Amino acid sequence: MKVPRSFRSPYVLCCLAGAAGALAAEPADYLEGELVQDRHRLSVAARFSFGLTARVHHLATPEPIGPDYLDGFVRPDLNGGADGQTWYWSYQAADQLVDGHLELHRLAGLPSDGLTGKSDDGVQAGFEVVYGRELGRFRLAGRTAAWGVELGISSLNPKLETRDRYPGTAQLRTDRFDLHGILPPGAPYTGTFDGPGPLLDLAPAVSRLEVVAAVSEVRTTLDTLLVGAKLGPFLEIPLGARLQLNFSAGVAALGAFSDFKYTETVQVSGLSQGYTRSGEASRDTFEVGGYAQLGLTYALTDFLSVFAGGQYLYLNDLETRAADKEITLESSGAFEAVVGLRTSF
Repeated sequence: MKVPRSFRSPYVLCCLAGAAGALAAEPADYLEGELVQDRHRLSVAARFSFGLTARVHHLATPEPIGPDYLDGFVRPDLNGGADGQTWYWSYQAADQLVDGHLELHRLAGLPSDGLTGKSDDGVQAGFEVVYGRELGRFRLAGRTAAWGVELGISSLNPKLETRDRYPGTAQLRTDRFDLHGILPPGAPYTGTFDGPGPLLDLAPAVSRLEVVAAVSEVRTTLDTLLVGAKLGPFLEIPLGARLQLNFSAGVAALGAFSDFKYTETVQVSGLSQGYTRSGEASRDTFEVGGYAQLGLTYALTDFLSVFAGGQYLYLNDLETRAADKEITLESSGAFEAVVGLRTSF
């Protein structure tokens, strides 16, 4: 092909050669020997959280009211208790029959009341994906540093348990019901609403409240899915030809989806059977705070690096309550180690 005469002049040829050289050359703000990284970054990392704990506060246990007891119940039957008696009642053990009476019991003021339990602070694992966009470069100590903004999402699913034993005292109320000479069916016995069956007075003949020795054993589990997002500026400072110091900080948001369960078993002096109660609750919360991360990146190639660092999250603690138990996920003091891969494109 014949080149037009206008493109054969030395001046035009020099300009074309210079443009082609500029396209092929490294960016002007990199020195010879420095890695050439594109302005987009994408990293995938494993997160290991340390210091994440659950603290359980055992609230005061008021005395229950109503027809139900630890070891039975006395409820109105089909007749609605019009005659003051009912065949809709139950009991659990033979030792509740004492001197022609039926004894039923209620507990309050458990040994765990007002005390606090805490889970272990084991390592919790999750993941994080972060996109970064380089916005500018500048010279620092003879090398090229970069700054920009990053956006990340993360997930962590801590499962925390507490197991505590509390010796102490409890308030035991004993209600005595007159059997009026009847011989009740053997224990355990449960009458029906429709009846018929042996009759029992709806109101106790005698009620007694006393303080007795007791031991509470409490087990709690907190299963929480933490979904996080963060947004903030980052700074990359070269320490060598392939090694960088990375710093980032900004706003962090956290969605927490928690399931809380507990079981408490109380052994009471003078009662043949222990008292067990349980409860559960779910709660979804959203918190906003901040984060700061410091790490090192080592470039394997111009576009692929490995990195490791530490991250601190500042967020409010998360509370969930079920009946008389309140559990707090203490995340404000948690520290995270981050290890992963990063690519530039």
